[in-house]
Amino acid sequence: MKYLIALSIFFGLNVLCSAQSGLPSDPETNKITWQETIPLDSVTRDEMFDRCKRWLAHYYKIESFSIDSKVSYTVATKADFKISLTYDFKYKSQNNINYTITLNQKEGKYRVTITDFKFYKVSSGANTQILLEQAYAKMTSQNKGETTSQVKAEIEKVLEDLKIFMVKGYVKTQDDW
Repeated sequence: MKYLIALSIFFGLNVLCSAQSGLPSDPETNKITWQETIPLDSVTRDEMFDRCKRWLAHYYKIESFSIDSKVSYTVATKADFKISLTYDFKYKSQNNINYTITLNQKEGKYRVTITDFKFYKVSSGANTQILLEQAYAKMTSQNKGETTSQVKAEIEKVLEDLKIFMVKGYVKTQDDW
């Protein structure tokens, strides 16, 4: 009985930590997940698929994708970004956040899903990465706030760039005038 109570408390705290992170989570998997469906009536499904591939290749500077299926109109890749966290009230540690971005297309709309966030300290190396949800549970309150704000800012930047590209179909180049 004690083990059942301890297990219930552990899972309850795990869900609570995810909810307290201020980052959106999937209620089924309890993973941090951004998902948004964006209407785009002026573009065909095939053109949306091509734009998604061009955007991923341009934004992430990649040549191949984790998933590239014209049959299911899905394209996905793994990506990452760096965040800086404060420790001992004055020092900074460089950390890396890995994630998966998946783009699905249907007539008149596309869906972006960003999930599978993983965290590791750059000084420790990629082989020490753990789920962001687990890392978050171990962080100090200051680091939790820093992580939340930096992750939100990065994902909002990604989504904003994607939405602009999908409407225009090209990246605006700098004028040399």
